[in-house]
Amino acid sequence: MKWLKWFNIFKGMAMGIVETVPGVSSSTIAMLIGIYENIIQSINDLTTKQYRKALLFLFPIVLGILLGAIISAFTVEYLLENHPIPTHFLFMGLILGMLPFIWRSGHLLQGNNCSYKKYHFVVMTLFFLLIASLSFVVSLDETVIVDLTVTDYFYLFFSGWLASIALVLPGMSGALILMIVGAYYTALSALRTLDIPVILTVVAGVIIGILITGKLVRFMLQKYRRSTYAAIIGLLCGSIVILYPGFPAQLTELIISLLLLLIGFFFALTVSSKQKSETDVEEKGDFPE
Repeated sequence: MKWLKWFNIFKGMAMGIVETVPGVSSSTIAMLIGIYENIIQSINDLTTKQYRKALLFLFPIVLGILLGAIISAFTVEYLLENHPIPTHFLFMGLILGMLPFIWRSGHLLQGNNCSYKKYHFVVMTLFFLLIASLSFVVSLDETVIVDLTVTDYFYLFFSGWLASIALVLPGMSGALILMIVGAYYTALSALRTLDIPVILTVVAGVIIGILITGKLVRFMLQKYRRSTYAAIIGLLCGSIVILYPGFPAQLTELIISLLLLLIGFFFALTVSSKQKSETDVEEKGDFPE
């Protein structure tokens, strides 16, 4: 029934609301509300004869994501402008709370020889150092690109492309990726002010990224699952270094920041624990590296 498809707009809004929050994965939310597998299948069907059916399913979800992101942008931007340090501690807690889910997702539980190997920890370390080193060049200042040039639009398009990984990979946060590459505040401001050219540019990057990069991500998960998730774990741990704003000088703000860190941690931990990892089900064949 078509009205059931349009009801998905509200599920899309749930994904969009968290999409503006670094550390929370919209794809994990999609798994929790039971539409993740349908989204992935519909994305694959866009290049087949089933594209019309896929579009009917995806359109209300995408519309809901945009509406949810616009609504959420006002709150997130207000918090970042007026309470930056406590807000960043909240983001850090959310990331820490997602790490156990990411670990389980790459750590096959059945059979023999299923644990992470030494070279997986090398991968984690390399990606941690790579992302953490960006803290020397990435600023947490709320820099919004104005008077955009053609180069800026290409940059935003590519940023959206990278952020699209979060829509096909549970545990990854699109907002966090945008923050790492320095496009987060520009995208957030565009949502709040309804800057259509910027929104369309980022969305176009996301769509192209899903269609192209999504296939690569799925290939990596099928062939090199643990190595892929090892890289993600390193990336998330390194992003905490980027997000860390330093301890606040005032005791009250310090207490609030630490409380928000704990709230974010336990919220993400609770949400992710409700979604049984794909690796917790019995699989046949060889275990991917």
